[in-house]
Amino acid sequence: MEMYVALFLFISSLILIFSQKSHFLSVLLILELMTLSVFIMCVFSVGIGGGLSSVSFCLVFLVLGVYEAANGLGLLVSRTRSSGLDSLKSLFSLNF
Repeated sequence: MEMYVALFLFISSLILIFSQKSHFLSVLLILELMTLSVFIMCVFSVGIGGGLSSVSFCLVFLVLGVYEAANGLGLLVSRTRSSGLDSLKSLFSLNF
């Protein structure tokens, strides 16, 4: 049951990320939802029958998720300081 919830979260985050066109912070939050859903799937697959290597993979994946969030927030702050905008429309211009 929990795997279905995590799979639903992952699919809904994919749909949301392709439909998001306004703010960079919203995309970062959706990426965090995607990371959380994959982590939940990883944890419940360890409960099904994983060993120590599966637990260490889950911890490494969680560390990479934190690293991704920190880099995303750093990019958001840098972009907002340089241009004053956090919209995705201005992100894909040649002025970055």
